[in-house]
Amino acid sequence: MATTKISRFSCFKLWFIVMILIPNYAVSKTYQFGSEGCENCGWFVVVDGVMGGLSSGKIESNAEGMRLSGSVSLANNGGFSSVRTRYERIDLSTSTEVLIRYRSVGQSFAITLNNYRRFWRPQFKAFLPETNGEWVERIIPFVDFKKMRFDSILGDGPSEKELANIIRLGLISNDKKEGPFEFEISELTFR
Repeated sequence: MATTKISRFSCFKLWFIVMILIPNYAVSKTYQFGSEGCENCGWFVVVDGVMGGLSSGKIESNAEGMRLSGSVSLANNGGFSSVRTRYERIDLSTSTEVLIRYRSVGQSFAITLNNYRRFWRPQFKAFLPETNGEWVERIIPFVDFKKMRFDSILGDGPSEKELANIIRLGLISNDKKEGPFEFEISELTFR
């Protein structure tokens, strides 16, 4: 019976090839906004101006977290202000819920989980009621998320396969009402 001996160099080459061929999944599951070294943790503002709307938004970091402030306008078919992560694969398939610590004034918000780059494709949303400026901590199971396209509910929360292929996280104003708002977040943890 013949035996095959594999050298360490061959094992390294095989490992290197496998690492190149396997998609790079980000493993970050906790955002501690306002903490040293985080600043806005790579999140950035997206407003309805991308579709002709006139809403505004800006983010600032402080000791307590990341603050999104601005104003929602319904002019020109607008109606939202948001912060989002850059596109990267985030595997949330081993998590069952999200913990969020936030406060808000003027608008309710929603957490969004995206599997697609195109805005008209469905996304998953969990709703965050306005808190009148008081800090609250909520734990939201993924089964409480809704699969949505714009304002239409298409189904229930994400499957394990969909959670394994999240490409963007977001926080978006949810009321579709005009006026100023403030939304501040200190922690977002998927567990």
